[in-house]
Formats: sequence, structure tokens, C-alpha cells
Amino acid sequence: MLAGLVAVIGAAAPAHADPAGNSASDVSFLAALNKAGITYQSPATAVGVGKRACELMDQGHPQVDVIHNVSSSNPGFTVDGAAQFTMIAASAYCPQHLGQPVTEAPSGATPTGS
Repeated sequence: MLAGLVAVIGAAAPAHADPAGNSASDVSFLAALNKAGITYQSPATAVGVGKRACELMDQGHPQVDVIHNVSSSNPGFTVDGAAQFTMIAASAYCPQHLGQPVTEAPSGATPTGS
């Protein structure tokens, strides 16, 4: 089970501030969420969920499991919305997972220290 990825993102009221202290990757991630129309209550929470999705993929969890976890943990998300969020997170924080089949665990997955 993929515990620890609980945060309300999709059903949240729009909040598109870029808080001070965010890395360039965080700012890029939040901008991509905003461009995709994905809303969130807290930028820090959205960043945390995005980074956690990458940690799970780094640990070898298949993208499909991560997507379903994001969807089930955030009632405002459809599976498609969760997939979009997860791919945006991968683009910002773990691009090595882009292009991998979503139904299979990445081969030789090891933490990258993102």
C-alpha cells in the first residue's frame, strides 16, 4: 500500500502564489500545475505530494499505483487528473520516470536523492 500521499489538491480553492524559498523546480512545478488548471490550497502541500510521488517511483512503485494513490487520496481528482499531476511532478522532480510504462515498475529503481 502506498501510504503517506494524502493531501487535498484537486478539490481545493485556487491558490497560485509562489512562496519564497521554493526551488526553481518547485516554481516550475507550481507553474505547470497552474497552466494545467490544477488547483491546490497550499503550494507547499502540492510540492510535497509531487515530491512524494517521485519518491514512490524512485522506490520502484509502478506509475499506475502512484497515480491511483494520488487519485484516491485526493477526492477532487479524477484518475486522469491524478495522472496529469503525477506526470507534471515527474517532469519537475524525477524526469527519469517519464516515458516509462505506467503499468510496470521501473527496472533497477533506486532512490535518486531528489
